[in-house]
Amino acid sequence: MEIRVLGCHGAQLPGYNTTSFLLDDKILIDAGTVTSILTIEEQIEIDNILVTHSHLDHVKDIAFLADNLLRQKQSPVDIISTQGIIDILRSNLFNSVVWPDFSVIPDEHNPVIRFRPIEPGRQYALNGIIITAVMVNHVVETVGYVVDFGTGSVIFIGDTGPTEDIWKIANARNDVKAIFIETSFPNDMIDVAEAAGHFTPASLNEELTKLSLESPDIYLYHLKPQYYDVIKREVGLIKRNNIRILNEGEFIHI
Repeated sequence: MEIRVLGCHGAQLPGYNTTSFLLDDKILIDAGTVTSILTIEEQIEIDNILVTHSHLDHVKDIAFLADNLLRQKQSPVDIISTQGIIDILRSNLFNSVVWPDFSVIPDEHNPVIRFRPIEPGRQYALNGIIITAVMVNHVVETVGYVVDFGTGSVIFIGDTGPTEDIWKIANARNDVKAIFIETSFPNDMIDVAEAAGHFTPASLNEELTKLSLESPDIYLYHLKPQYYDVIKREVGLIKRNNIRILNEGEFIHI
């Protein structure tokens, strides 16, 4: 599997402190940064968007992607998430007030996007992979995703503070190659991090004690760019050799 980091924190590319990962050119995990990075030809290749939650830094480019794909793509892009998250997107973004409802444009039989609700804990086949949504602990309804690509699996935990279920699922598998997890604030802002449902390097380190697996690479994203240097320094103090901070634009092959 090839994972292209379209957006992860914005320290290298100011203004790109939004989240989006592109899997094998076809599937997005979140869509905070898409149209400003990908060409129209690359955008047309996208078939599915797995949404972790409704916050703008994770969904804003669904709107612009839909606009770009009008009359450019023969089949709709599936927006996949829980029913609760989809309901928020429909009522607050694709509501024909903030943005046109591209699930009925150009018409309801041939829409640009199609909302596809899934249930947490159930497996779904998707473009040659199997996905499972898992509830995590953020300030709004949020899921992480286990992505099984046949020869291994990758876990995208999404925005979260301390959580439980996704670690139980990870520990029950023996094929986890990588885990993508957020770290948003420096250690001296733990009160803000806890209130906002995020991690600091110290609280992340404590959270990782729930992971019994030793082999997966841990990739960090969602670092607030104004605190990037401090967070990076504090991450460097963690006594784990499998943690790395992501960079915008990089490709990860798993």
